[in-house]
Amino acid sequence: MTPGIKLGWAFFGLIVVVMLGYGLTRGVYVGSTTKYNSGIGSKPYYSYHCRYLYADGVRLKFGGGTGATPEEAADDDTHCPFLANDN
Repeated sequence: MTPGIKLGWAFFGLIVVVMLGYGLTRGVYVGSTTKYNSGIGSKPYYSYHCRYLYADGVRLKFGGGTGATPEEAADDDTHCPFLANDN
């Protein structure tokens, strides 16, 4: 291999490492789940949560859906972006 090709692969590897680091800093989508919440003095309900992988582990974020059944909580209007929003 010529030095130019080795330098090209090194640059490509650097780009991959930087993108992986950026993704783990922002949070990469790894799945979703519905969670049962027993209401105190009110009706129990389900909530939809997105799972994101960060450098320090997996975190849950509220996905925006609630309902009386898991299917209602995870309806078609509820979705999780590939990278987590920090808001």
